[in-house]
Amino acid sequence: MMAFEYRGFRVTADAVADELGVQWVCHAEIERTDGNINKDGPPAIEIVVPRAKIDPLMALSALEHRARTDIDDWHEREQA
Repeated sequence: MMAFEYRGFRVTADAVADELGVQWVCHAEIERTDGNINKDGPPAIEIVVPRAKIDPLMALSALEHRARTDIDDWHEREQA
């Protein structure tokens, strides 16, 4: 599991093998750090990658990059 804060959000991510052991199922929750549950934020992210092609650390790194990009995009939409 991995957690980090970025631009007012806390991202908690994990990667687990699927029931057959052939894919990594990666999931990230994105929560506001200001405690305001009445305002929206970026949605949760889920990606699935083959275990034969990527290790769990690389999968989490891809998920982290995607979360940061989604948060940046969300901030751009909110300021537009």
